[in-house]
Amino acid sequence: MREKFHASLEGNIRTLAFGLPRLGPNREYKRLLEAYWQGSLPREEFLQALEDLEGLRMATYREHVDLYPAGELSLYDPMLDLAVALGVYPVEPFDLEGYYALARGKGALPLRKWFGTNYHYLVPRLPEKPRYTPRRGFFPYPVGQKTPGSAEGLPTLLGPYTLLRLAQNPPERVEDHLEALVEAYAELLEPFAGTLFLLQEPALGLDGVERDLPHLLKAYAALAKRVPLVLLSYYLPPASEVVRSLANLPLRGLGVFPVGEALPKLPPGMALVLGVVEGQGVWRTHLLALGGILPLLEGQEVWLAPKAPLFHLPWRVDEPLPKALEGRLAFAVERLQELSLLKELLTDGQGPAGHLEAATSPSRAYQAARAWYTPPPAWELHPSPPPPPRPPLEVRRQAQQDLGLPPFPTTTIGSFPQTGKLRELRRRLRSGELDQAAYWENIKKAIEENIRLQEELGLDVLVHGEPERSDMVEFFAERLQGFFITQKGFVLSYGSRVWRPPILFAPPRRQEPLVLRETLYAQSLTAKPVKAILTGPITLAAWSYLPEGVSFPEAVMALAEALRQEVRDLAARGIRFVQVDEPALLEKMPLRREEQPSYLKLAQEAFHRVVGDLEPKVQVHQHLCYSDYAALRPFLEAMDPDVVSVEGARQDPAFLQSLKDLPLEIGPGVFDVHTPEEATVEEMLTRLQGYLNFFSPASLWVNPDCGLKTRKPQEAISNLRNMVEAAKRLRQALGGKSPGGGHAHRT
Repeated sequence: MREKFHASLEGNIRTLAFGLPRLGPNREYKRLLEAYWQGSLPREEFLQALEDLEGLRMATYREHVDLYPAGELSLYDPMLDLAVALGVYPVEPFDLEGYYALARGKGALPLRKWFGTNYHYLVPRLPEKPRYTPRRGFFPYPVGQKTPGSAEGLPTLLGPYTLLRLAQNPPERVEDHLEALVEAYAELLEPFAGTLFLLQEPALGLDGVERDLPHLLKAYAALAKRVPLVLLSYYLPPASEVVRSLANLPLRGLGVFPVGEALPKLPPGMALVLGVVEGQGVWRTHLLALGGILPLLEGQEVWLAPKAPLFHLPWRVDEPLPKALEGRLAFAVERLQELSLLKELLTDGQGPAGHLEAATSPSRAYQAARAWYTPPPAWELHPSPPPPPRPPLEVRRQAQQDLGLPPFPTTTIGSFPQTGKLRELRRRLRSGELDQAAYWENIKKAIEENIRLQEELGLDVLVHGEPERSDMVEFFAERLQGFFITQKGFVLSYGSRVWRPPILFAPPRRQEPLVLRETLYAQSLTAKPVKAILTGPITLAAWSYLPEGVSFPEAVMALAEALRQEVRDLAARGIRFVQVDEPALLEKMPLRREEQPSYLKLAQEAFHRVVGDLEPKVQVHQHLCYSDYAALRPFLEAMDPDVVSVEGARQDPAFLQSLKDLPLEIGPGVFDVHTPEEATVEEMLTRLQGYLNFFSPASLWVNPDCGLKTRKPQEAISNLRNMVEAAKRLRQALGGKSPGGGHAHRT
């Protein structure tokens, strides 16, 4: 009977994977984009090299899984691809310059975080009237049309609902746009009649879908008449009402089900796409613990898939690991292997644990699955008592009177350009060509150059420039016990920007100073104040892979405790400015409203654990990126920094209305650090004057959007020089001092 059951599964189980990293195994994508942008790679060679990379991706899929997408390899970002394909922006086919102007030119589209991850998407703006003029030249465009074997893949697009919910100007009534969007999608789908089509709609897990459900059902039903439609959602499971309704559509496949949820029986001809392996975590799947899916398989077609796109992972595990991690990690290619092994396990007569009989001769798949997984070690923490509440704002301002800053103080966010010379220094240190002493002497020279440059430019609050930091998370992970950092495990953040997420596998401990040495050395070089820059605990946790079985709040508070010790030492050595960077603050805010209050409390407790011991004379800065200002306000009220700097240059200053009357000082960015274009003094001055519609002159700081790490030195210098000049002109226009209501420490 058992053998008969498993034999019946062989034709009903398939594997589906999606999101294999477009970065490639050796960061080929990054190098191609940057070479093309720099003019060293001709256009046709660039496009052909992308085709070759897509061929490698397709071959990797084909080796391990049954079903996979074709045409995933974006030129920059899939949301931008979709907007251009729908005619939202008038870019002609094969106009790469027009396309990249939207991504990284002056006036480029805003960047925001993608469904609580560290991938940044470009945020399109919908047309005022719901009119869309699809351009088949952009879909599929331009990568994948020549790739051998691409006919085996499923053409794919992000869905219309995700576009509507994530746009800069989401409509109050989605029905106003859905009908026009369905017509546009139908035109794009016309060449694929009869071909399985993968429509990705991660927005189906957001709050409020029930309200839009009747219109969505009508839209999906219309598209399902054009192609055999596979509807796929991920990150968050949709509400049960949404799931039941989608299951009644004439779809070829439906993927909205995480393992463990109550699942409906789908009608004949509709495949159940089941997320069974991680797409965001790096720990191997305990395949033998998935026995609970067996009852779902009888009499139903099932496609085994990841729970999220695989681009959140490095390409593959391809380097020596410490003993504590050997045999425990799975990156993107290993996830493909897991899907293949799970399919074999489910169809070989030896099902997962809970359905196993005492077998005298376990199958190859069973033995492989048993050897694949190692249970995690225990996680033990012993936090110190929480710090006392922060002193009241009035007390802090009184204690900071002697800081002596001018009106509209100028500063930067922290990092200065990472030059080839600095990268070569780190390479030589890793290879053993330089010892630590020689490396430190070179870092001291770079810090001194940064300090002298800032003094020359006339900045008011200086930074050491972070020449020793390859990455704002990786650097701290290197100095905290409990982390492992791979050499090859790069992940795409946006465009050609990559980072290596550290792997936290044991309780984090401060085993050495983090930023103390560099900050004190910079302060010794100047009479101007130097700001110490630390990456905050939420961002350290968000941009790392966390231990199996450890919750995000547990990791955050453990990291906050380690940072607390560093901040104490900085203040004890006379540092008066401390900045805690939390670019991931809103990224990690739960997408479900009912979960947001507990996250707000976590953010408050973690921030206060880091800075709560500081005397009121120390001015606490906080930096945030890609800000949804309305969502940000309650966090700023709860965390209570003295000064906050936020991204602003890609947004209309009117967005700052949400932060009006906050009792803190604020520095919305005056130039965009993600473009090589120079912002003029006049442009910055206009932006600052716009900010004064929402903030008093006494509360306004002048700074860039974010760190300057990605810019070339001359790009950074010219923009900083213009920024300082804009601040001077604003001071002159207001009589050289803050009007009434100024804070006591401004002179």
